[in-house]
Amino acid sequence: MKTTNMIDQKAGHSLREEKVKESIKNSLRDLTGLVGVSGSEQEVVKYMRDNLLPYADEVDVDRNGNVIAIKKGNAPGPKLMISSHSDEVGFCVKNILPNGFIMFDKVGGVSDQLLLGRKVWVTTKKLPGIIGIKAGHMQTPEESKRVKTTRECYIDVGASSRMEVEDMGIKVGDPIVFQSDFMEMVNKDLVCTKSVDNRIHCAILIELFKELQGVEFAGTLYGVVTVQEEVGLLGAIMVGNAIEPDYAIVLDTIPAGDTPDIDTEISLPVYLGKGPACPIADGVRGTMVFNHIHPKVREIIEEQAAKVNVSLQMITLVGDAYTTDAASLTSANKGIPVGVLSTPRRYSHSPVELVNLNDAEGVLKIAKGIVLDNGGKDLGFI
Repeated sequence: MKTTNMIDQKAGHSLREEKVKESIKNSLRDLTGLVGVSGSEQEVVKYMRDNLLPYADEVDVDRNGNVIAIKKGNAPGPKLMISSHSDEVGFCVKNILPNGFIMFDKVGGVSDQLLLGRKVWVTTKKLPGIIGIKAGHMQTPEESKRVKTTRECYIDVGASSRMEVEDMGIKVGDPIVFQSDFMEMVNKDLVCTKSVDNRIHCAILIELFKELQGVEFAGTLYGVVTVQEEVGLLGAIMVGNAIEPDYAIVLDTIPAGDTPDIDTEISLPVYLGKGPACPIADGVRGTMVFNHIHPKVREIIEEQAAKVNVSLQMITLVGDAYTTDAASLTSANKGIPVGVLSTPRRYSHSPVELVNLNDAEGVLKIAKGIVLDNGGKDLGFI
């Protein structure tokens, strides 16, 4: 009888996990289908506000678009902020030429190698367009080998004049993103699409608030969705100064190094499917942007990972082109103790970002555990 009960418990636990992953997947499908380039995140902000509202005590959107969902605990305790960011990399309309073609600027870090021959969505209405490519028959040998820059590219929306483009409702400054379908691999836990960075954690934030219904914890949880992370970590410092949290956990994606073109163990020992990553230190080369997570918040993350039996991939990325909102929060409000939990994903800032939902679920488990044990550790530096 005891063995039967254990089998039933394991089966029930597995079923719950599958339902959670399916819920995260459904939210991710919705969120990645939205256009939310930095500075034009309104559609994502609306979605997050509406989907957090049923599970939070209060949801506010500040005048810059940062979403702040508040969940009050049943006992005194610290103010804990758990955040994701709403924006994605992409482009914006720079100019509409008299012949109806569109010139565009990059918004955030997009590789020029991704441009030619791509389908795009223009404006939040997702008007179809194509980044044009010169016919191969007409390219010189030199042209066929050279990567064109954004300034040399153009978008074709099927119009023959500026007026025709404007009649579509397109104007200077409008957002543009890669068109990308939501593709499940043969292994249904692997999902590929655009803007996994960082819509996966927007989906996790919604799921976290769902799972906290009727659950007791100390203090106050601030579930935050920040704007304009991809162009300078701008929303995080606004919110950090406004909320004044006692500590914060930033949820973001991290590049996986487990592909043939990366020397994984030397350069980027992060693998898809081996659990969430915890970047201890990171910084963008050639800048003063740097973050080292707070030692006590690191302990909180590691202890919760062990408690819920989730593997953590510890990593440093100092001097590489990686950072998160944590770099802004560490200096907000006179300095906020910050930790980072990351979901690995391949093919960063492309229309084919690949994520393993088991890693994302691991982030959720750790984040939930941190909320439930909020206030259980002294946050002093030493």
